[in-house]
Amino acid sequence: MTAVAHPESGLQKATLTSDDLAETPWDYCRIHALAITDDEGPPDDLTPEEFQEQNDLDPEAPSALELHLDLDYIVSRFDPGPMRDIRYWVAPATLTFSNVWNISGDLRSVCLPLELKSLRREPASPDGEPRWHLEGRDADLRFQASRYTLHLRKPPRYGNRVLRMAERGGISFAPHPFI
Repeated sequence: MTAVAHPESGLQKATLTSDDLAETPWDYCRIHALAITDDEGPPDDLTPEEFQEQNDLDPEAPSALELHLDLDYIVSRFDPGPMRDIRYWVAPATLTFSNVWNISGDLRSVCLPLELKSLRREPASPDGEPRWHLEGRDADLRFQASRYTLHLRKPPRYGNRVLRMAERGGISFAPHPFI
């Protein structure tokens, strides 16, 4: 039997992957930031021969792009009944998609906060690679990626659905779970 990562909230583990998609709720997760990063490439101090070896890229190789989202992941919610505020167990988290390519969609507003409503795997592309649909308030992205990893960076806090910057440690794309 494995240890529960945070018994009070019911969190089973602090790192979730594509394999956990069916058990992972996404509704109303606040997105604080997103970034697309690439491989940094070869070091600057290579000889011409070393550079040539590093520069031998396979055009069929997977993309080195990664899509990162810094969000407040809602672990669970507590509804105390009528006329009472719903409370949440929320943790700052980094959601990273690996080997991303073929990104399409739109971000309709940069003035209002983005919220993730759903994340689902769509039927695979003709080449058999997974396709993803990230849908949210004022956001709709579709892309191909080999997998995702969600790291909860701090233990969940009980309270409001959105954490304050001081509670979450600011904006971060750190890929490290709290345990």
